[in-house]
Amino acid sequence: MASSASAPVRVRARERTAILTAVYVTVTTTKDPYDQPIEYATIAGEEMLPWLREIPGFEGLVMLSSREEGSTITLAFWESREVAERHQAARMRFRDSITSAVNVQVQDTVGYELTFADLGSLTHP
Repeated sequence: MASSASAPVRVRARERTAILTAVYVTVTTTKDPYDQPIEYATIAGEEMLPWLREIPGFEGLVMLSSREEGSTITLAFWESREVAERHQAARMRFRDSITSAVNVQVQDTVGYELTFADLGSLTHP
């Protein structure tokens, strides 16, 4: 079911539903072979965010880290697949620079279409 135009995505937040169009998410998984403090992931996220915010079409960043696994999953949200792909080369250079600085290894980077999200009170405190 391939299509050049993505269908709108409905995002429920408590009592109301918002419509998003064509949100694209790049998911990068990293592994820490040196058992560094999990706070390094927070520092990396704080360093990446200002740079990412300068890219037109960047929508947000979420980082999920596991102390037990020594891994971090980074979700970067984009206005569309086209926006993410347009800036892919620069993003990959920046990603490699950051991961090198904090001594983690990139396992994979994969893109996904956002098809459903319900973040409850996280979206409207």
